[in-house]
Amino acid sequence: EGNSPEDRLRLYYRALGKESRRLRNMVESLLDFARMEAGRQVYRLEDVDIAGLVKEVVEEFREESSANALRVALETPAAGHFARADREAISRAVWNLLDNAVKYSPDSSPVRVTVKAEGSEIAIAVEDHGAGISKEEQHRVFGKFVRGAASRALNVKGTGIGLAMVDHIVKGHGGRLRLESEVGRGSCFTILLREKLERR
Repeated sequence: EGNSPEDRLRLYYRALGKESRRLRNMVESLLDFARMEAGRQVYRLEDVDIAGLVKEVVEEFREESSANALRVALETPAAGHFARADREAISRAVWNLLDNAVKYSPDSSPVRVTVKAEGSEIAIAVEDHGAGISKEEQHRVFGKFVRGAASRALNVKGTGIGLAMVDHIVKGHGGRLRLESEVGRGSCFTILLREKLERR
């Protein structure tokens, strides 16, 4: 409105930019979720190096969330593990899990991301040491618009569709989503996808 000192404008522009991106991502997520629920989401499957994809997502997340960059540790195998997947959809799923892990854990607490083979599946795990989820809530957190006790206690912003979207994406790839959590000790969400053993 023209009332701000010149030396503060850069900070204000940065804040406006961040909130604009957050709003855009929220709208895109709502639209994507509506398409998923209506059965109109089409996945463009290709052979994807899952470790390489997760590395890209983690690096982008670190750049976007510079204050939390040092918190996110990544462990991936030396050899590639491939799956038939939609790059954009799986990237969104991993990003959502990362975003939740950071939001629901203390600023000084590390978030660990690992990619490894588990039998015939590739496991993408995102682990935090935050509030955790009670046994009673664990079966409900993947529902639409569900906000858990931790979100209310910590006053975390969100739409309540992030985990529901991750669940939709993973099931749409013929995979499964595993949750291990304990109140006060943190949570570990693991995306499990069928590994493509032979590349053509």
